[in-house]
Amino acid sequence: MAHINHYCITGKYYQYLDKINLNIVLSGAATKDLKKIPTSWFKDSTEINISKKNKNFGTLSTHYWIWKNRLDLMNDDEWIGINHYRRFWIKKNVTNIAVSNLKENILREVPTDNDFDIILPEKIFLENLKLSKLIKKGFRNYIKNPGILFDRGKININLHFDLFHGYNLLNTAAEHLEKDDMEDFKNYINSEYSFYPLQIFIAKKKHIIKLYEKTFNWIFKCEKIFSKIELKGYGKERLYDFLAERYFSFFFEKNLKIRTWPYVLLKNEIYEI
Repeated sequence: MAHINHYCITGKYYQYLDKINLNIVLSGAATKDLKKIPTSWFKDSTEINISKKNKNFGTLSTHYWIWKNRLDLMNDDEWIGINHYRRFWIKKNVTNIAVSNLKENILREVPTDNDFDIILPEKIFLENLKLSKLIKKGFRNYIKNPGILFDRGKININLHFDLFHGYNLLNTAAEHLEKDDMEDFKNYINSEYSFYPLQIFIAKKKHIIKLYEKTFNWIFKCEKIFSKIELKGYGKERLYDFLAERYFSFFFEKNLKIRTWPYVLLKNEIYEI
């Protein structure tokens, strides 16, 4: 069985993270007070980094740091797992996981029936958007296409992005993808009603390298295109993170054989530790 080299991205210090035997990376470390951060933790402000962009890049600043500073230390066929401070890959069919028993329930080895390239969480589906939210946020969208008011099944990835992160931003960004992706991505965001969320995955280095190369080539272009937009509020502040989340899903579906797998979402108990 192949071992998984796990990384966990967090923007804050939580004591329980010291006890789970993962590589912990502090995200946005360039703007954080490091006095309470363990010296054993990695910080995305060291070596080659874009940590100062964290406010608008979110977890991308840590993905970038892993790409530039850790992947070269691994072989192409080694497996890397990305976790978030509340979301962790777990062993199959394990229930009632909490901080107290998290360590022993983390998935440490790649499943033996490994006829897949990547492990992802289940897709999220977008058709359950409340009518009130659509009316409040989607004026320009339903004026252009009134049918979406009556058929919530028409809430595709592109429309969903318009509603929650800014009108026409995903469309505009798509125009700046590489030629081998541009039309496929446009078709994807306008025809798909679900996507793989969260930017957590388990995959071999060789696939992650390609993902990161394509993603950051595009995201840095987007940063220039949207440089005059005021990025404020939950939906826009981390705009580049949200753009990358949609591209990650597209890349996985276009290029890799996917297997879904359970992860645990830790509840509010972590804030009490």
